[in-house]
Amino acid sequence: MKEIPSVLEYGVSSLKLFMAYKGILQVDDGLLLRTLKVAKEHGLLVSVHAENGDVIDVLVNDMVNQGKLDPIYHAKSRPHLAEAEATSRAIFLAEMAEAPIYIVHLSCKSALEQVRKARQRGLNVLAETCNQYLFCTESDLDKPNFEGAKYVCSPPMRTEEDQQALWQGLANDDLQVVSTDHCPFNFKGQKDMGRDNFTQIPNGCPGIEDRLKVLYSQGVLTGKFSINRFVELTATNPAKIFGLYPQKGTIAPGSDADLVIFDPKREQIISSATHHMNVDYNLYEGMQIKGMPKTVLLRGNVIIENDQFVGRSGSGRFIKRKPYSL
Repeated sequence: MKEIPSVLEYGVSSLKLFMAYKGILQVDDGLLLRTLKVAKEHGLLVSVHAENGDVIDVLVNDMVNQGKLDPIYHAKSRPHLAEAEATSRAIFLAEMAEAPIYIVHLSCKSALEQVRKARQRGLNVLAETCNQYLFCTESDLDKPNFEGAKYVCSPPMRTEEDQQALWQGLANDDLQVVSTDHCPFNFKGQKDMGRDNFTQIPNGCPGIEDRLKVLYSQGVLTGKFSINRFVELTATNPAKIFGLYPQKGTIAPGSDADLVIFDPKREQIISSATHHMNVDYNLYEGMQIKGMPKTVLLRGNVIIENDQFVGRSGSGRFIKRKPYSL
């Protein structure tokens, strides 16, 4: 707690806490409340992984004791109600602390309902979802030959009904950001460590390279939201929420010239054989998309051209973020 006020000196204006992963990362309600209070006092935004870790711990042990060890039971042991309950609890704690809160990688309709109700009450509650929850479902974890392990992440994939709710939430601003929670593990040598027990499968999925492509193709081109909203969800809102705006997240005099030149007509079939991510599979393998980045500029310098990195290694800069102010 004593260290929290000092992080702004280093340009850090947000914290992340976990309500899941019992015995490893999970914080209790008292610690979460104290953190929210101290963070608010010093202009920091608290982001929360909202799943009820105590409940999940019981359900996971039940599955293991019953010999239910396939990847699908990762999802079965982390039900949507465990996420909805934790989301609601986090929001109430933030309300008690009179502090803003950001719910990371929200995956289901029931948790989204908690966010929507809170925002309707005028609370400063923000939330994101991730690509994988818009395109993958729980059934993917049940694929044969242990292929389901590729889709193991937390919270887990949900249902088509949840997907529809998330798309709607993005359109009507109940959700403010589409992130990736990019956390790649190779299928061979990492994911397969849990071949005999789903609890040993590393949690996480790749997706950062495909975020803009799949969102444009399936979000903008299908009419789920406008291209302006697409830019808000992927660039402007993240920059505003996390203290980088207007240096980032907009095209304006004095802002960094970070530009993505996007070809809306270029088509591609997504494949691990051609992607650039350092991982041996792709969640969207075989997906036909339309709309792709063509050129990327960082501070006015071209760093990506024709799918190739042409920038200079080491040219990145650490940017100090401003205190949370929304």
